[in-house]
Amino acid sequence: MKTDDLIDLLAHDTPKPDRSHWRMRLAMTLLAGFAVALVWIGFSIGFRHDMYGNMLPFLAKTGFSAAAATLALPLALRLLAPGRPLGWRIAAVGIFLAICALAAVIALMGEAPQERMHAWFGGGRFPTCLFYIPMFAAPTAVGLLWLARGLAPTRLTITGAAIGALAGGVSAVAYSAHCPIDSVSYVTTWYTLAIALCAALGAVLGQRLLRW
Repeated sequence: MKTDDLIDLLAHDTPKPDRSHWRMRLAMTLLAGFAVALVWIGFSIGFRHDMYGNMLPFLAKTGFSAAAATLALPLALRLLAPGRPLGWRIAAVGIFLAICALAAVIALMGEAPQERMHAWFGGGRFPTCLFYIPMFAAPTAVGLLWLARGLAPTRLTITGAAIGALAGGVSAVAYSAHCPIDSVSYVTTWYTLAIALCAALGAVLGQRLLRW
């Protein structure tokens, strides 16, 4: 019998962990992770100075990041309980990714040909969100992994990926207060890839740190 099969069998035969307060603990973990990320950003790279003059693009970017976190949340919740079907949650993530790709293409097609690369890369430089979003996701990810260890998940890799994506979405909300680039193609491409990178890192860590 494979190790994963044995874990699934034990998960069905053993009493479920006490979940009376775990939803409140999850909410507190997400809020604490967001607060730590926001303070970290404020003391390290700072907030954008023209935020109030560009409130609509800022809110759109924050809303996009919050939507990514909101989609990852029900998937993570489902995976924290052993043996529960994922249902529509995987499909919702796939639809979100397809919408992001479509939005990026449409936005780039609306730019003048000579301006497309500038808009896509946010001025021609390396998309720093690929570094900062995973970095500022660390506090939330640590808290979620600690919480998950007490809830006996069985699908460790995908649980870790969902936790990473959720932490990445929370981090992206905080990071949007710093990011000076508002282009739709930039946000839908590089923010999405940064959150996907968080998911990949979470999958690796989840396989190791969530093992019974």
